[in-house]
Amino acid sequence: MRKNNKIKLLYIDLFCGAGGTSTGVESATINKNKLAKVIACVNHDKNAIASHEANHPNALHYTEDIRTLDITDLVEYSKKMLKKYPGSYLVLWASLECTNFSKAKGGKSRDADSRTLAEHLYRYINELNPHFIQIENVEEFMSWGDVTEHGKPISRDKGKLYLRWLKHCVLLSD
Repeated sequence: MRKNNKIKLLYIDLFCGAGGTSTGVESATINKNKLAKVIACVNHDKNAIASHEANHPNALHYTEDIRTLDITDLVEYSKKMLKKYPGSYLVLWASLECTNFSKAKGGKSRDADSRTLAEHLYRYINELNPHFIQIENVEEFMSWGDVTEHGKPISRDKGKLYLRWLKHCVLLSD
């Protein structure tokens, strides 16, 4: 494969798994030219990172919870990669845990801590200043709201936390 300086999208993959999303990203081409590159990945699960690293050895890997990771090095690395690929755009990809929003979960209680992972993206958005943010989740993510002490969604609060989160994301990007 020839060296390609036509990379236009540099991805940081939060909550990366085995690397299916990253494989899709890196498969993107225009006129047979590679369009995108995954430059860094974060996941708290060592098995997920080991699998991702086996599939994508050229990406920088962090085995840590996004809530506690010191992203100073990640910010510097993304700046370095933007210089290496002039004219490219930084994309923050986050595959938030969907099980706590999905209707497939049925009537089971939600994990309130897991439901707040989206709020921890603010720091990444603010410090990385990505050109684009992509959030993968189920449609019910838009109904994110408060839950009772028993972990059940409060129907009158449906969408309240999602709208607050979205407004904050927009303010960060201005």
